[in-house]
This record gives sequence, structure tokens and C-alpha cells, in this order.
Amino acid sequence: MNKKLSRALVPVMALSLAAGLLAGCGGGSKEEAPATTQAAASEATTAAGGASAAESTTAAPANTGAASARDTLILATANETPSVTTNLHNAVAGDYLNRMTHNCLFKTDADLNAVPDLVESYELNSDTEWIFHLKKGVKFHNGAEMTAKDVKASLDLCKESPEVSQYGKSTGTIEVVDDYTVKITTDGPQAGLLSDLCHHGNAILPADLIESGHDFNKEPIGTGPYKLVKWNKGESLELEAFEDYFDGVAPIKTVIWKVIPEGSSRTMALEAGEADLIVEVESTDVSRLKDNPNVTVFDEGGTSHNFMMINNEVAPFDNIAFRRALAAAIDKNAIIQVALNGGGSVVDAMVPDCFPGTTAENAPSFDVEKAKAYLAESGLNPADCGFALICSDDTKLRVGQVIQSCLKENLGIDITLESMDLATYLDVTATGDYQAAIGGYTSSNLLAYALGVYHSSSINASNKTRTNEPEIDALIEKIQATVDPDENVKVITEFCKAINEECPQVPLYMRNNVRAYNSKITGFNLNAGGTSYYEQFSWAE
Repeated sequence: MNKKLSRALVPVMALSLAAGLLAGCGGGSKEEAPATTQAAASEATTAAGGASAAESTTAAPANTGAASARDTLILATANETPSVTTNLHNAVAGDYLNRMTHNCLFKTDADLNAVPDLVESYELNSDTEWIFHLKKGVKFHNGAEMTAKDVKASLDLCKESPEVSQYGKSTGTIEVVDDYTVKITTDGPQAGLLSDLCHHGNAILPADLIESGHDFNKEPIGTGPYKLVKWNKGESLELEAFEDYFDGVAPIKTVIWKVIPEGSSRTMALEAGEADLIVEVESTDVSRLKDNPNVTVFDEGGTSHNFMMINNEVAPFDNIAFRRALAAAIDKNAIIQVALNGGGSVVDAMVPDCFPGTTAENAPSFDVEKAKAYLAESGLNPADCGFALICSDDTKLRVGQVIQSCLKENLGIDITLESMDLATYLDVTATGDYQAAIGGYTSSNLLAYALGVYHSSSINASNKTRTNEPEIDALIEKIQATVDPDENVKVITEFCKAINEECPQVPLYMRNNVRAYNSKITGFNLNAGGTSYYEQFSWAE
């Protein structure tokens, strides 16, 4: 990971608050990233178009197939979204789609600052009272105009939806002042409010359709730059530009997400002109793609924190000494070389190391002798400590193979590797019906990460280790309530030391954001949070 880049990331909550205190107003940048996304990386079950790509024996130059149509953009992804709703998932693949079909009150820009999206201007009248003035004339895909009634109904829906409810806690009481004004009264100071309002769980939907029980997974309706027109499950999703989009119609009229789980098949699809952009670039193909004059490779540090998540509610993972033994026994540098082809950096901390205040103090690092000492301290027999490790894509399988080797060689623990499709993976890890899995979480600030991954209120959602420690909850809530930026950083450090000591999971690496795309694409954008805004893309003449 590019440490200079990562260290420059500024907490969304601090900048958001400063903007609010200045009665911030005006429009927002079109570049944004998810406030938080992944309850682990989203995985797909079957390929679409992958067969033809896989069968190619020679690589034609990029921009030579169906993908050359200048009104169409074809994206090759390993991961099919579990749903196209905004409130029933917290998966990265779903967030990508939601960002195209919906808008939130705020969005995060290229520097991960929360900026207005559907909001024209806003004021922070006190520590707890916020006034938001909405943009007028914003249309939903069904032609209805968005009003404050829709905002209230949507934010209330987020509160009631387990997968995303953590992003609704900060919104407190929501009141409709008039058709274009909303007042939010928070329960005490909420440093993360504007960040939460960037999350897809708070995307704005039509109130009347929410009330009528409309099936948004069958027919998503938002205000976004694209409309979903077809979902061939397991194969592809097709979107078309929304002609009445409030920020101007997108230059590229049709976007197709083609699901190709196998990494080398995605690479060949791009080389053969059957795809225009790869979302998850096969690490072993990065050098080859960089040498292709028709392909541009974006490869920069991001905020993606990747780990082996372990179910703290079940033995042997309910034993802290055993968890620390696992963390100290795994050679993370080997994982980066074998699984990522060098495209990442070791992380020992239980949180992303790219945000102010974070520290690796108290976290175990790779040390075989210490690992053995921790195992002895646990009192457990390694012969009784075997477990199944879920690996939901090719990269994670390679990660799992290194872990399997390290634990066998260094601690005498035998583990098995288990492949699993996305829907099953999300279900079993959310409900706690698993032992261990390779996962990751991407966030635009430390507070969002801590709430999603470690707060007890996120159990059965994105807290997949099922961490349930009152001290940890209290520290996260203290971060949330501390609005002074300097004091907030101090609380973050205190929290990091405590969660590192608890060691609820095994941190592995921070991964670079990598995309490979046809060099004739202009307007490419990708921020450290890992999100592109495709309404900015166009084709060079």
C-alpha cells in the first residue's frame, strides 16, 4: 500500500463537521466512495460471458470487440451483487450498483470528504440540530419529484433494516419542515452523521413505494444516473442512462456488468475487447496488462482492510490467547507475495492503518516463537483446534493456502479450505454459522469501520466476528460523540489499543485499489474508498 497516500487520508467526520460549522452549502463533487461497504468482498457464483473469454487462445488488442460501441461500457467483475436494493445488503458489489441507480443526501469526494449530493445547503444549529435544504426538481426514475417526505421515509427505512441499521443510528429524529427542508435532531453529538448519510443504506427512495411494500429488488427506483433494465442472475446486469438525471445525462448510455468469477478469464475478456474495464484485476496478470499499450492500469493505495475473520462465539476462537496465537503464526508477507503478487502491505492492527489516530500497539505480529507461547497459554491441544476456512474467490483461496501451510508448520493445526458462493457466504457469516473466513471491509473513516466491524449492534450484520465487549462498544460510542478533531484522534488511539489487545480477528493486509481498463476511456475515477462513478466516464473520439 502507498503509505504516503494512505497517511494523507483525512477523517470524514472531522471535515464534515467543519463544513457544517461553516454553514456549508453548494453542490458536491461527482467523485465519491462508499462510507463503508463490505461485510467481506462480494463473490459471484457463475460466470457470464466467461466461457468465450476463457476459450480465447490469443489476445487481440483491447477495444476490438463488442465493447468498442461508443454508447456502451462493459465491466467485468468477479462479484455479483446479492441484491439491487439499498437497505437489504452491505456488500461492495451491491454498493457499486446502488451508486449508479441511487443518490444519498451526501456523498464522499475524491479526498473522502462528505459533500452535498441531494442537499443544496445545510446548517448545524447546535451540537444536535441539523437543517438540510434539498435540491428542487430532482426526479425519481418513475417521474415523481423527490421531496422531504421521501427523505424521511428512506432514512427511517435504514433504521429498520438490520443489514444497514448501524448507519441509521446517528440520524436520531427526522422531521419534515416543508417540501424541501428536513430537520435531524441527533441523540447527542454525532461526529459521523454526514458520513452515515453517504452510505447506500440511506439512499433516497420514493416514500409512497416504501409504504406500499414495493419490491425494490425486482424494480429498483432511485434518482441515480442509471436505471436497471435487466438482471440475468449469475450472468450480467444491464443499466441505461436516466434521461432526467438532475446532474445531467451520463455520456455512456448503456452499462453492462458482466459476471466473470475466474480472474484470468476477466483479463482475456479485456484483452479481446469483450470487456472495457476489470473491477477485480487478477494479481498475477497486472504486469502483463501494464505492458499492453491498449490498456491502462490504475494501481494505488486504498482503505481496504483484509483479514481472517473468526467467530468469537465458538471454540476455540472464544479463547483470546488462541486468537493471538493464530495472528502471530501467519506469515503475512508470504500472503502478499503469493496471493496479491506484491500488491498490498502487511497490517497487524485490527483496523485500517491509514486513518489518523490508528496504531498497531498491542497487536500480535508474525513471530513463530510468540505464536507457540500464546498457544501454550491458551491451554488448547492443537490437534483439537482444526477448523474450516471459507475462501470465496481465487485470491482468497490463495490466501487460505498460505494460512493453511503456516498454521500446520508453525502450530501443528490442520485446517480445511471451503469454497462458497456469495449468497451462502453472506448468510452464514452474518448469522454466525461458520468458524472462519477470509474477508475485508472498506471504509472512508475509522468510526464507520469500528461501528460496522466491532460494535455489538452490528452482530448479525457486518460484525462477523460477533465481537460483543462492553468496553469496546463504549469506546466506539465515545469516538462517535467526540466532535473535537484532536480529542477524537486521542479516543481513536485508545480504541485501537483496546481492540488490538482483544484480537477478535487476524489482520492480514491492506490491498491496493487496482483497475484495468481500455485506454480510450476518459473520465476514469477511483478514490481510496474503492468506488468509481461511471456517469463521469466517456469514450475518446
